[in-house]
Amino acid sequence: MKTSLSTALALLVSATPLLAAAPAGAPGMKSAPEEMEVQIKGQFKGRFLVKRLAAPVTMNLEKLQDFPEDPSQKILLDPLPISQGSEFNARSEVKGHAPFFPWIPAISEPPFLRMVPPKNVQTLSWMFEVFNPQGQTIFRQRGTHGLPDELIWEGKDSEKKYAVVDRLYSAQLTVTTPDEKATIYQGESVVLPAMIYGSADSETVEFSLARMFGNGKAELSAEGQVMLAKICERIRERGLTKMHVRVAGGNQNLSADREAVLVQALEKSLHLSSGLVEHDHAEPTLRGEIAVFWLKTPGGKS
Repeated sequence: MKTSLSTALALLVSATPLLAAAPAGAPGMKSAPEEMEVQIKGQFKGRFLVKRLAAPVTMNLEKLQDFPEDPSQKILLDPLPISQGSEFNARSEVKGHAPFFPWIPAISEPPFLRMVPPKNVQTLSWMFEVFNPQGQTIFRQRGTHGLPDELIWEGKDSEKKYAVVDRLYSAQLTVTTPDEKATIYQGESVVLPAMIYGSADSETVEFSLARMFGNGKAELSAEGQVMLAKICERIRERGLTKMHVRVAGGNQNLSADREAVLVQALEKSLHLSSGLVEHDHAEPTLRGEIAVFWLKTPGGKS
């Protein structure tokens, strides 16, 4: 009897751990909550809005006066920006027999500079000025009260009588409000590699020799060939028949050679007989080293 009792007690003790280790999900049993560690990985997707900043170009006229050389030369060494769309939009008709180069702007004609004044600005007075590369005023226009819709510069130059090629010109507008405060608005700048001016009967076309010919050579540069094609295109379109060409350069022998090259190129492009193009060469004047074309319409004054 004793043996059976001790055996039963041993069996009860050995069964106790089994009850303690019963599974948490067993019916009628409650277990302590367990800690759970979860890692969440993801990606953030966002959108950045980047705007193009077009800061206005301003000129320090005081520093320009201290330059030992013409500051426009630093601009002329690099290609000038060309607007392809403006050339196409400017022409509504292209004649089939005339060479057309849409990637080069048309030869500049007056007005050479335009500036649209600010809107809704009360003004006591205003002053529109055009400066040369040294920062000196070569054209000035004044007014009182209301601003015009557009300010233009036709090329009048108090220093050289008229605008010249390969020179930097910049515009500026100064507005004085009724409280006598002055505000300066910077306009555009322009460098003219070639230009046309005159009347309907007679036109003068000027080209920069430095652009039309290679340095110290009597050979047309790539830009010069396009310039010459442009002027020939104009001659055909307007029916101009009389022409005189002059090369104004410091080296007279070189000028004579360049004169012959220009005349030969004109005769070939316009299919003219030899001797129909009048030509000569001379010393440079106040207008610099240029090639000048005088064009006259039939019946125009000579």
